[in-house]
Amino acid sequence: MLIAECIGIAIVIALIIAFIGTSSLRSELQSVRTATEANIYIKDGSFNLTKQDDIYVCKKVDKTAKPKPQQQAQR
Repeated sequence: MLIAECIGIAIVIALIIAFIGTSSLRSELQSVRTATEANIYIKDGSFNLTKQDDIYVCKKVDKTAKPKPQQQAQR
């Protein structure tokens, strides 16, 4: 019985230490907020969008079939 009690107490102490450690790390992340737009990253007047077209530099796509391996003639 004594060993089981010691193991139980050790588990409780480990959980308390883990909770304190993760709580302190989580509190450091409270400054991070979810943003749906990137307006906070753009300075006023620094970005001027003149067109809304996507221009691709390379449009050519070549497709070549892989040659199938020839089967050896059966004897």
